[in-house]
Amino acid sequence: MTRHSDSILGFPVMVPNTVIDAGDFYISYNDYDTDIYGSDTTALVLGQMEKFLILNGDHREQYSSLLSSGFVACFNYFKNNVESINKRSDKL
Repeated sequence: MTRHSDSILGFPVMVPNTVIDAGDFYISYNDYDTDIYGSDTTALVLGQMEKFLILNGDHREQYSSLLSSGFVACFNYFKNNVESINKRSDKL
């Protein structure tokens, strides 16, 4: 769960988020783009970015404890933290 680099057209680029892969969904934490989101953020991402459900703050520990229970458990955690939903989050 560290920042990673990638290559685009042969040029190295820094990827500003950390990812916890859960198969058909993943958790993405970003403490780099705070000027865009207004806060560090944790996103519950379904599929290949089909839905981006973003909470303000660092929720990696809470989501990590729910990963073995699947997407629905993580989704319920997201819904139970409505006060932390980021303005750029996809709508439910």
